[in-house]
Amino acid sequence: MVLDRDALGAVLNHDYPGIDKALDSPDPIHGFACFFRSYLDSTKDRFFSIPYETPENAYKLAGESDEEACRRIASGTLVSVAVPSAFGSVDSVDWHSNPTFNGYKEWTWQLSRHNDIKLLAHEYLRTGRSEYASAASSLLSSWIRTCPAPDADTSGGETDTWRTIECGIRMGANWPYIIYAFYPVFSDELLSAIALSLYQHGERLERNHMSGNWLLMEMNGLMHIAVLFPFFRRSAHWKGFALSMMEEEARKQFYPDGMQYELTTCYHEVAINNYQRMLELMKAFSLEIPGELFSIMENAAEANIKLMEPDGMLPDINDGSSSDVSALLVPKSRLFANDAIRFFATGGKEGHLPSYESIALPYSGFFAFRTGWSDKDAYALLDSAPFGKGHQHEDKLSLIVSSGRKRVITEGGCYAYDDSPMRKHTISSFCHNVLIIDGMGQNRRKSYVWHDDEIKAESGMVWNISDDVDFAEGEYSGPYGEDECHPAVWKRCVYFIKHHPLFSRPFLVVVDRVEAEDSHEYCFLWHVDSERVSISARDAIYSDVHLSFPEGGSLSVTRGAMHPVAGFIATGKEQGMYKAVDRLGFRITASTARSVTVISLEGGDLSVEASPDAACTDITIIRDGSRITLDEKELRRGRL
Repeated sequence: MVLDRDALGAVLNHDYPGIDKALDSPDPIHGFACFFRSYLDSTKDRFFSIPYETPENAYKLAGESDEEACRRIASGTLVSVAVPSAFGSVDSVDWHSNPTFNGYKEWTWQLSRHNDIKLLAHEYLRTGRSEYASAASSLLSSWIRTCPAPDADTSGGETDTWRTIECGIRMGANWPYIIYAFYPVFSDELLSAIALSLYQHGERLERNHMSGNWLLMEMNGLMHIAVLFPFFRRSAHWKGFALSMMEEEARKQFYPDGMQYELTTCYHEVAINNYQRMLELMKAFSLEIPGELFSIMENAAEANIKLMEPDGMLPDINDGSSSDVSALLVPKSRLFANDAIRFFATGGKEGHLPSYESIALPYSGFFAFRTGWSDKDAYALLDSAPFGKGHQHEDKLSLIVSSGRKRVITEGGCYAYDDSPMRKHTISSFCHNVLIIDGMGQNRRKSYVWHDDEIKAESGMVWNISDDVDFAEGEYSGPYGEDECHPAVWKRCVYFIKHHPLFSRPFLVVVDRVEAEDSHEYCFLWHVDSERVSISARDAIYSDVHLSFPEGGSLSVTRGAMHPVAGFIATGKEQGMYKAVDRLGFRITASTARSVTVISLEGGDLSVEASPDAACTDITIIRDGSRITLDEKELRRGRL
């Protein structure tokens, strides 16, 4: 990077008050740095009116405090994806390096998001420790010096340090805070180099932006450059461009029921978060927020409440994340006067509970069953969603179940974005509670193409909510196996029975109907995260849950197998974060058939009698010697 008057003059708006005077001074670098500091002085109160946001990703070691992390960073040991690398000093960091045992690319990419420098900034403002400012100055100078901006025709997904997702995160989440925290102590040369780099970021974000959730991060980053640094010659253009793109993407990426089109709890929040950052910036700098955009984001924020489990966490569906909903809603409550959002954001001190308990999201295809909003209530989630735009798992009609704060019927979760057998397993049908046919899982991924008009289409899920019984049904008729064959049509009906005189807790009756021309082996998988008590031919009894199956099939259990991988779930997004659980497989051989699974959240004797004839609707449950006869026709109407 050439740092002189001509370089600065080429990127600055010469009609902006004070620019030409700064550049015409005897030392243009010093003159511009004085102008830059004066501008930051005048706007810092507005910027810091936006509450601090803790950086994302695993840039700290397990159990490490912020102070401990800052001392480590200042000594030259940096952490990315929870893996440390000791460079010896902050002046010796190799931003292109990769210390992971298998060359995990996320290490290098995420290092250049500069979460660690933002942490130094936050601790510097809190403590005033000069060593944090010195370390930040060295790290930022090193990065600018050794990571030049790529050529104009370099794709947004290329390079180690200038992928446009990192550019968006640096500009929209980290660099602004770093600049406002350290500008009084940064040197003239560093402030001028930062300004040139900001402009290069703006050019790359406009020219080389990608799509999907990347685009939201990119445009939020571009908006931050445009609003916070209006003295660049393209700032006004960037502001209009970024806002227009964000408005358009809100219409394209969010279903009418609020879910973002990747249908993962992680990237749903990533999308909202980047809009939230932009909206808070616009509010702080007195810019008008378009009403439609505001409404879409409010609806999207409330979708987190609709999916929330009794422990207050989001289910980690698809490449999701088990995040604390209340914590996610705190910044949203600063924007939206929504009573439900305010209730959970304030721990019930403001607002009020939602008017609903169980609820359907008809476009994104989720149905959340619940008995209430306390951490002692029962909960289940049926995933009858379309395949979505990205980060998908092969898991249509999977079901998870929680008993209070404990999820007892679980599924794959989101594992590290590597090429390992564990990653491939967690996104496959074999790590979800779905139907396997002749040893084959779902395979929508191979030939799937997203079309923008899908955002307006309902999922086809059917449901009913009543006082005693909630019901939801979905269908899968898509491809199975590598050859993308279509062996059968599978329908799953879930009856969530909230009140029954023979049960003290809610229970579920899951009815699976499969229709095919030829005979197949059907295997219904259930992943159980609970202490095993006993397994028999028709029962799987655990400390927190009891699954009962009818006659005519065989029940097997697999736990912690590696060749191939089976009976594992991810416990986090970093490499090595997984654990063994029981994977039950209930097998029947037939062409057209009905299989019934009863899931009880309490102890006691339990068995089920149900004809395998798909046309039959009666189900008999024997509970501690008493017989219960249920009729699906009545259950669908909400009657026992």
